[in-house]
Amino acid sequence: MSKNIVERYLVLKNKYRNYDTKYALKRMQAFRLATQELSRKGYEVALELLGSINFGIVDPTSDVDCILLLECDLHKDQSCCPSHCTNLSFVKTEISKFVSKRLAPETFNIDYLDTINLKYVEEKIRTESVLGDESLYCLLFYRNIGRPVNRPLFIPFCDQLEENHDFVKEIIPWAAEALEGYLNTNQHRMSFNKYNERIRARGLNLPEGLQQELQAYMEGKT
Repeated sequence: MSKNIVERYLVLKNKYRNYDTKYALKRMQAFRLATQELSRKGYEVALELLGSINFGIVDPTSDVDCILLLECDLHKDQSCCPSHCTNLSFVKTEISKFVSKRLAPETFNIDYLDTINLKYVEEKIRTESVLGDESLYCLLFYRNIGRPVNRPLFIPFCDQLEENHDFVKEIIPWAAEALEGYLNTNQHRMSFNKYNERIRARGLNLPEGLQQELQAYMEGKT
């Protein structure tokens, strides 16, 4: 499968975003306010949201899958903080508390699929030692496939990585392979069926163009 699978994913994601539910918009706002509140407390945090909220097709019980991006000086020599990191634990707890209070009585899980320490990213870029670093691949990959919260915190790093032609040559095949693996999971395929059913439940019809784009994506056509 070629790099076109990444391009198809982005097209499909943007088309589904036209169906943003009120729950998706409310959650996006809650997460934005949570990162702002953490910033006032001295913790710089951003998120890339994946799963149903990434496509905008959210109902009250939908879980939230996300990537946590934070600045942590305690572990700036590591791409992600260890589970016992006090900064990491505090940030996760505060986000959950703030979002739960803001969106009550809705109840849902926030699942952190990965974390990236932006202090590590900053140092790697400063020392021009980005090639072959999978954590930096992940940062750029998440930025392309996810839905950002507090984008200004980390987008300068992504821009600098994209300006490095050697790095881009490395990440394109890696990203295509990573997305292809995700595409071939039953969970991913079932997610689109779920999104489509939620759209129909709102009395809306799926446009033919969207159905064709989805079929081409799922079949991995180039």
